[in-house]
Amino acid sequence: HPGTPWLYKDNLFDTPTGKGQLFAAPWRAPAETPDEAYPLVLCTVREVGHYSCRSMTGNCAALQSLADEPGRVQINRADAQRLGIADQQLVWVSSRRGKVITRADISDRINEGAVYMTYQWWVGACNELTQDNLDPISKTPETKYCAVKVEAIADQRWAEQYAWTSYSEMKARLKAAVNV
Repeated sequence: HPGTPWLYKDNLFDTPTGKGQLFAAPWRAPAETPDEAYPLVLCTVREVGHYSCRSMTGNCAALQSLADEPGRVQINRADAQRLGIADQQLVWVSSRRGKVITRADISDRINEGAVYMTYQWWVGACNELTQDNLDPISKTPETKYCAVKVEAIADQRWAEQYAWTSYSEMKARLKAAVNV
């Protein structure tokens, strides 16, 4: 596209009619739905203001100020109460594919029966829980919908130490890999 500051000069698209063309894909059910063992739906989301894994934006103070859910699991108040989970408590979030430790943020902005996590964080790496099946049209992984369970961790002192140790070990492995 040569030489204009906008993509569609004079509001014309490069189509026979000059209009944009939108196509709707037929709806299909998610590959995995909640059940008795994994009763909640996990949706992974991008943190506001950050791109991909934060490698290009993670050190920007202005963008950090927008953060409201740093790698934590957002859970509805009714679900948290039913599961015996307190706000800011370390919890396990698990699926048929894995298990991560993270903090619970109790929030009324998330629907009952659903949880969400941002995917830019090493601890609480929620995409380890998601599926690898691909959308038939876009060929993108179905990371926005999978069945999970969230469990309270009774010994919070142990959980704090476990999270700190796991993160420290991971940083050491990454540093060693770079210094090869």
